[in-house]
Amino acid sequence: MKFKTIDNVVLFGGSRILADFVVFAKKHLPFRLTVFTSKRHLGEIVPGSRKTLQQILKANRVTVYESADINHDKRLKQFVNPATLGMAFGAVWIFEKKTVKLFRPGHLLDFMGIDLPRYRGGAHYTWQILHGNRQGAANLQIIRGGKESFHRGEIIKRQEFVLPQRAMRPIDYFDFMAGKELELLKEFFRDIKLNKTFKLVRLEESQSSYYPFLSTQAQGYINWGWTGEQICRFINAFDEPYAGAATYLENERVYLKGCRYRKPQEDYHPFTSGVVVRKDKSAIYIASVGGLLEISEVLNEKGKNVRESIELGSRFYTSHGKLDEGMGFRAVYNAGGLKK
Repeated sequence: MKFKTIDNVVLFGGSRILADFVVFAKKHLPFRLTVFTSKRHLGEIVPGSRKTLQQILKANRVTVYESADINHDKRLKQFVNPATLGMAFGAVWIFEKKTVKLFRPGHLLDFMGIDLPRYRGGAHYTWQILHGNRQGAANLQIIRGGKESFHRGEIIKRQEFVLPQRAMRPIDYFDFMAGKELELLKEFFRDIKLNKTFKLVRLEESQSSYYPFLSTQAQGYINWGWTGEQICRFINAFDEPYAGAATYLENERVYLKGCRYRKPQEDYHPFTSGVVVRKDKSAIYIASVGGLLEISEVLNEKGKNVRESIELGSRFYTSHGKLDEGMGFRAVYNAGGLKK
């Protein structure tokens, strides 16, 4: 397929890549930009920035509309014509077929910065870190419309990457992928200018996986019965830009960040797991099954790092009740945010 004449681009959703693309497009692309987004996305701090999406869009003088449901938003029609290209970036809505039909065939695309068809769902980087997966990818796929075709459209452009070993936290994944994702979009618009023909590639469904959205506050509790390597991955998976992995110390909830896994000094028995066995100027060291956890930040509920005040021999713990609640919780988000 080809994209012959494009004179305006309508963006849907939020995320860092949408913000980065807007900054680039306003400077380098001759198209009129319009953004339809949600209350949830507008108020979110863009990873790698101290600004909300709303502040970034306002600074770049982009026309923005907040929409509870794009499929029933009557304002959309006035921005769509045969020369319109639509692009979704983590949009909270599933586009219905009637909405897709507003656009020319193939002119409503979804940008997915994951290794499709693996890692469908949400909290992509958190799940990848938990699994020790460093495979990155960026995709542009056709939106066909309807729940049955959600994230199953044909790929028209894709690039694959391997994240460096230094990438351990979600913010590291965001930072690395941001440049790669923007390069794919720049190349895509260069291809359009050159009148390139795009080949449609179907996804191999036998390789697909789906992982649910997550809530750090409800589900980010450390199970001290896991191995040290598993706990360290968990702590890093809920690190920046998130609140941190939660546990308890002297009946107070705290959040651990900045974890590095070290070889154990002893053959730690599971009863020792969670005990602070050493501390220095930069970290505390917590025993765990099969390893030692070096932790640089222990944040209280106010976000203050209380690591230096923690005494040797103190024990971190998480009750079975909290762990069970987290395992039984299903995070569901809509345009306004977390539903439950």
